[in-house]
Amino acid sequence: MKLFERTRIGTLQLKNRIVLAPMGTTTDHTYGFNMRDVNYYGERAKGGAGLILTGAVVCSEEFEPAPCQKLTSIKDVYMLHQVAEKVHNYGAKFGIQLSPGIGRMNWIDPSTPPYSASPCPNYYKPELICRELPTDGVKRLVKAMGTSAKFAQDAGVDIIEIHAYGGYLIDQFNSSKWNHRTDEYGGSLENRMRFMMEIIEEVRRVCGKFYPIAVKMTLDSVDDPERPLEEGLHIAKTLAESGLVDLIHFGRGAYSCRWRMVSSVYQPPGFDVEAAKTIREVTGNVPLMAHGKLNHPEVAEEALQSGALDLIAIGHGLIADPYWPNKVKKGLLDEINPCIGCGECHYNSMKGWPRPCAVNPEAMHETEYVLTPVTEKKRILVIGAGPGGMKAAATAAQRGFDVTLWEKKNIMGGAMAAAGAPDFKKDVRDQVEYLIRQVNKYGVHVELNKTATLEEVQKFNPDFTVVASGCDPIIIPVPGKDKPIVKTAIPVMLGEETVGENVVVIGGGDVGCELASDLALKGKNVTIVEMLDRIMARGGSFVANEQNLKYILKHSGANIICSARLTEILDDGIKYIKENEEHILSCDTVIFAAGFRPDQTLYESICDAGLECIQIGDNVRMGKIIDAIHQGYNSMRVLEL
Repeated sequence: MKLFERTRIGTLQLKNRIVLAPMGTTTDHTYGFNMRDVNYYGERAKGGAGLILTGAVVCSEEFEPAPCQKLTSIKDVYMLHQVAEKVHNYGAKFGIQLSPGIGRMNWIDPSTPPYSASPCPNYYKPELICRELPTDGVKRLVKAMGTSAKFAQDAGVDIIEIHAYGGYLIDQFNSSKWNHRTDEYGGSLENRMRFMMEIIEEVRRVCGKFYPIAVKMTLDSVDDPERPLEEGLHIAKTLAESGLVDLIHFGRGAYSCRWRMVSSVYQPPGFDVEAAKTIREVTGNVPLMAHGKLNHPEVAEEALQSGALDLIAIGHGLIADPYWPNKVKKGLLDEINPCIGCGECHYNSMKGWPRPCAVNPEAMHETEYVLTPVTEKKRILVIGAGPGGMKAAATAAQRGFDVTLWEKKNIMGGAMAAAGAPDFKKDVRDQVEYLIRQVNKYGVHVELNKTATLEEVQKFNPDFTVVASGCDPIIIPVPGKDKPIVKTAIPVMLGEETVGENVVVIGGGDVGCELASDLALKGKNVTIVEMLDRIMARGGSFVANEQNLKYILKHSGANIICSARLTEILDDGIKYIKENEEHILSCDTVIFAAGFRPDQTLYESICDAGLECIQIGDNVRMGKIIDAIHQGYNSMRVLEL
């Protein structure tokens, strides 16, 4: 495979063409790298990637508080060197993404107006108007980038990627939407690019003519005027013709259409590969790299074979499974733990967490979460084969317990199987299939069509029981709720129940919007009726997924009625109240997608009977896939009987 051919970035030779993509992250109170980072990056190098890139590292705190790791002092070299050393131990190369700042995207200090290219609204708090960076301040940042690059070089970093992407500070200078300056750094595109080009020149001057330099840039912002395609192509051409850049890493999108920047669960694999052919026309022989769901081996290989790309950047996919490269090389594709595109890594790191992964609880805990073999093969009963139950069963069996898994349906997967049913949710479906394979691999005894009762549990007599039986759909208690036209979301999504041609979905949360989109794309006439004033109002998920789902819903043709309260279900429609007026909406199917609530009766009865028992996932409270899988894994990881 071309994926595993050696290649070069300038003078830097790589053992293969697989790169851990740079991903934004937070850090601890030191704003430096720590041992978690050493082990995290080291594990991805051990897993076989040829080049490991960190997320953004800032060169200065003069104009904004550091939102991520910083490299502003020789003291910051200490831990960075340890990361480099750990990566090098496995034959991989190591680079950092170096940034002068994030400008109007700053969220660290919600009260102080940040600096940007020109006065413009802060993204997170639009009433906070950014201050214009003074001209001498721009020049100081250029020098600071050179100083930090030299620190990195001295720390053993093999390549610097300059962060000119994604609407952050350099990109704000490059964009006429944010840059209204009248000095040498504003006006024409060449002037707006001056900040970026001076940084590249300074890094080259300080680190020498043979030191590899990459630039990550925004090709176009797709659904936003922030970066027109023709300007992106001009920037790429300028970089390629400068003779100063050894690799161009491009992406697309803007914060207003975040899912174009950071992959969502809904996007197809390799969604930016087609754009590579456009940028290749102006970049010539300069190596080109892209990201965007390239953790599908056949897609990544085709992107290389076709000449669209020279290197494959994989981000979330290598968080989910750091051993993706080695598994692909050995043909162990069924062993790959697939990323589901949920964005929990990004969403929670923005809250200050150390980059968790929904499907890989060991991420950022590489040396802590070790599974130890059991000393006695005791019997574990897991009730419910959703993601939490399957993860608990596989983990317990992996440790050496004798594990039995009961599932009341004739399939495994639970609500996650329904979540992965739409055509645009294949990543989730892949994870369900992976968990099923893991359950089988470790010899779990699976009983389908098995309804758990206290009497059955007592008869089985386990040493320990895990209740992972999920939760039940909420049916709004209105007249007509038991009529034949009424259904609930999960059976419909699983194809267990059919629907008519005119469908009303009650509830405009994630489940309701996905269901409505799926049905509308299949040709049904669908209307969402939502009680709140907007769909997906409760939040709690990655913004890229929310934006992308709204885009899919808008283009599916489904109708939306918000601020509407269901009052009655008729034989051929529903009644609802909106703005104090009663309305009738005709339909032949009503589907409740109004949320779920746990039924803890079984768990409580098992506990009351004096049996050792815990509950996990949605049986505790309605949560997310990350909650179920992490609880399943960790509860069995620490179990001692």
